[in-house]
Amino acid sequence: MRQPMTKEQRRAHILRTAKALFQEEGYDHVTIADVIKRSNIARGTFYLHFSSLEDLLSTLFDEVVSETWRRIAPILEEVDDVEACTVEVVHAVFRMFDNDDESMISVFFSGGGERFLRKREEAMYKQLGGLLVQALERRHEKLYGHAKPCDLPRVGWTVAMLISLVANMTHYAAHYIQPEERSLFEASLVRFVVAGVKEHLAPLLRAGSEPNA
Repeated sequence: MRQPMTKEQRRAHILRTAKALFQEEGYDHVTIADVIKRSNIARGTFYLHFSSLEDLLSTLFDEVVSETWRRIAPILEEVDDVEACTVEVVHAVFRMFDNDDESMISVFFSGGGERFLRKREEAMYKQLGGLLVQALERRHEKLYGHAKPCDLPRVGWTVAMLISLVANMTHYAAHYIQPEERSLFEASLVRFVVAGVKEHLAPLLRAGSEPNA
């Protein structure tokens, strides 16, 4: 006889089941009925936990973001150098999608509707991007005695460009780069991004170093 699940265990069970179905069939080929059948639950039980398939997908992505946040936040708290911060963010975003469960890459990049796409962008640009901007502010304050780099909106734009590029290149790598070449590809991506960020941010940071900037 199966042991009854708690509410939290049931929710986790539904998530695991949906994740497996998304991986096997692709998001567009899975229905709520499929998740209900594979999970062996009642329809009402499903809706106690999730409002839609998109809600399920968003929750799965939240888990990936949370894990990335836990991994990178302690590192960026201790790093003040722009290049080092950039490198850590590149690796973190790459790991968000290119991991041992890489079949979710296609799901996260092609599944879901407008709500999920907005959540994905918010997580990447505001949460992870925000960490890098905060690290730049700490570095600037340490060097020049005031927190804000010159023209902070443009710094934010640079960070958004960085994260968007890395996320899309990770998706590219998953489909076109052989597994044994992924490390080399990632190292090349790091060098490319660091060079671009340093060139783009250097004038802003130099201007921001002036006392009245």
